[in-house]
Amino acid sequence: MSQFFMVLGVVWLAVISPGADFAMVSRTSAIEGRRAGLMVATGVAAACWLHITYAAFGLALLSRAFPNLLDVVRLIGAAYLIYMGAGMALKTPTPPAPAASETPSVEGGRAFGRGLLTNALNPKTAIFIISLYAQVGGADASSFVKLGYGAVISLSHLIWFGAVAVFLSQAEVRRRVLQHRRKADIVIGGALVLLGVALALYDMDGVQAGSAAFQ
Repeated sequence: MSQFFMVLGVVWLAVISPGADFAMVSRTSAIEGRRAGLMVATGVAAACWLHITYAAFGLALLSRAFPNLLDVVRLIGAAYLIYMGAGMALKTPTPPAPAASETPSVEGGRAFGRGLLTNALNPKTAIFIISLYAQVGGADASSFVKLGYGAVISLSHLIWFGAVAVFLSQAEVRRRVLQHRRKADIVIGGALVLLGVALALYDMDGVQAGSAAFQ
């Protein structure tokens, strides 16, 4: 039981730390509305299961079959963040929408996919989950325990980013953000570009070495 609470604490420290997921949920909620923000948050939580699956059950096999897989994911994720960030920062300004309304052009599936891709291609999440399972999800851990920790990770993401979406989609918050939408897009877009560049330059050797715990 003590290990569970330790894992829970570590997971929440990782979840609430700023990153690409937070930037995407924040921007979507404040500019496009609560429904879109919650769908992005749901996509983020769903994508966690991709990382959980290969970290808990298939990392050793994947590492042997594709030794450079993590580097490929890192570079694709970095390119995606740079693409999304540059698109936000360089987007042609549009007239602000009423703060109380949802953006009608944003479909739930599209927002969900945005969150799914952001997290699935986020090496920060991959590194954290791989490192966590290397410590608590080794060969001695049952599949039930591994899935239980996966549920903790995914639900923690859903609860946190769902709360972020609800808070930032409040009418007063949206009104203030929409008044400065151009600046918000530049700041958040620039942050995503910087995160992408940092990920592109990140050395994955330590993470790949740590995966030996599964072999």
